[in-house]
Amino acid sequence: MKQQLLVLSCLCLTSYVFAIDNITLNLDSITGTGWQTTGVSIELHWINNNQFALTLNIATLTLPELKKPLKNLKLKCLHVKYNVNQITCPQANLSIGENLLDKPFSHLSFSYSFNSQHIHLSLKELAFAGGLLNLQVKSAPTGWQTQLNINTLNLEKLLTQLKKFIDLPEFIISGHTNLKVQLFGKTNLDSVSINGQATEFAVSSGDGLQAGENITVKIALKATRNFSSPSKKKNSQKPIKREMSQKSPPETGAFQVQGMLTINSGEIYIDPIFTEIEKEKPVTMAVNLLWQPQRHLKVHHFAYTHTDVATLQGVGEFSLGEKWNINTLSAELEPTPLKNIYTHYLQAWLEDDESQYSQLEIKGRLKATLDWGEKNRYVLVRLYNVDMEDEQKRFGLKGLHGKIQWHSLATNLPSHLFWSNAYFASSIQLGASQCRANLRSNRIELLAPWYQPIFDGAVRIKKFRLENMGEKNMSLQLSGKLYPISLSALNSVLGGVTLDGQLSGEIPSVSYHNDFFEISGKLRMHIFEGDIVTYGLSLKHPFGHKPVLKANNIEITRLNLQSLTKVTEFGEIQGQLSGYIRDLYLVNWEPVSFDTYFATPKDDPMPHKISQKAIKNISDLGGGRSYKCYFT
Repeated sequence: MKQQLLVLSCLCLTSYVFAIDNITLNLDSITGTGWQTTGVSIELHWINNNQFALTLNIATLTLPELKKPLKNLKLKCLHVKYNVNQITCPQANLSIGENLLDKPFSHLSFSYSFNSQHIHLSLKELAFAGGLLNLQVKSAPTGWQTQLNINTLNLEKLLTQLKKFIDLPEFIISGHTNLKVQLFGKTNLDSVSINGQATEFAVSSGDGLQAGENITVKIALKATRNFSSPSKKKNSQKPIKREMSQKSPPETGAFQVQGMLTINSGEIYIDPIFTEIEKEKPVTMAVNLLWQPQRHLKVHHFAYTHTDVATLQGVGEFSLGEKWNINTLSAELEPTPLKNIYTHYLQAWLEDDESQYSQLEIKGRLKATLDWGEKNRYVLVRLYNVDMEDEQKRFGLKGLHGKIQWHSLATNLPSHLFWSNAYFASSIQLGASQCRANLRSNRIELLAPWYQPIFDGAVRIKKFRLENMGEKNMSLQLSGKLYPISLSALNSVLGGVTLDGQLSGEIPSVSYHNDFFEISGKLRMHIFEGDIVTYGLSLKHPFGHKPVLKANNIEITRLNLQSLTKVTEFGEIQGQLSGYIRDLYLVNWEPVSFDTYFATPKDDPMPHKISQKAIKNISDLGGGRSYKCYFT
């Protein structure tokens, strides 16, 4: 630009020698670093010895940031003043073609000093995208600075105009904004500050997974280019456990960024979380980071504060470029009432999912830590005196406390939970218990037997190991024991049916792999005053359309038929029953084949009676198929 102004000044000074009244200069094109113009014409009309009128026409202006050139730019100044020291235009009109501006032209002034090489440009009330822009540019050999004031800019109109020239992500944006932007530099941009706010702001991604409405947001941001070598000073912020990359890129030339974003109100959805921000509880996001464009981002400290709800802070380091990657990320959620997190971040998501967890009464506190590296990843959650109950009284939990630890590699970080009591299905009562386990990668394993009281009995899980959780090759190993539970305790669960006796059993080694359940050894159950022992039980495709169940042998000893038939609509039968079911084969829970024998024990002391309804149902057991059955 300096060379062009010098040429222009030389042309102006020729009026002293040749007394030229008008000059028209037509240029095919002008090319500079990163820009190009075509169809350039300059018209000069001398008014007197130190004044002339200037008209500059540019057919196209091409910039590397724009996918198509700006067209039909016209600058007209009726009174250009000049002398041997400077050239000035106190008032000019600028217009741009293709209806890019809301008004045909805007007011511009400029001055250039030949001795100091200072340039000053002022653009006032540029009507663009429903708002007004005011621009001031100052340039000197030592550097330049720009200030841009944006008033009531319509973001929807802005996006429409920008899409003509810049490829943008598929976002829908609306609202109004007021911004003050200041830029400073020597040759390239060295610092920038942005201050302002947006009202009635709304945004939506093309896939609908991120959205916001009725948002009022303020921003205060400052970025300064760092020309010094990497500092060895330690971070003065609150220390947080973290793993920084061994090969951090050099920081020279990167931007040191500090800023704060405050959301005073609005509704925000980031799949799957929805939250509504109230005026009394604004959200602030503060950040202090080092940004090296296209290379890396080092977050020295960030803080997310939802007033009277939750505070999250941390540090991190990220690789940029074609592939965005988390090198390290450490974050800490301060002790927070669990009800706050549930009410403001989880409840709306659970309601959309029609979950039974969408209406809960929750007490207690939660604290969490995240340490995420390229290989080593760690999550710690601490729970303090948590009470949880469904409003419909379908389940509840009291006195939950302890810690949950998950690591991608480590095996010596146990999770340990305690609870005072619990219930589910309204009436199934669970007593106080504790569970100790190891959570690593996609694997869960009990570190000690888990003993859970239930009714007047208990379940003891001796071994539990789940691997490749959520994957096709998921596998499970389980063994345990059911300690005697009085069947009378189940009366309320079974709708008032009166039962006698106890329920108990042993769970041998249970395994699951490749969509196949198998029980090794004997599965023993004491029920209806008798015993049922199952050998060689397996289940294929348990979650598929046609599950296949097989059992080599099921031995039944002295079942009290009266107790059994009380809980069914089969019809009443009195007496004891012993027998077996061999080679049981079910497909989609329908019998395909089996070999069955049932008989009354010879020393059965009970009366032997059977109702007419039971006789009819026994005769219908075959269902039109042939099975090998013996009854005595």
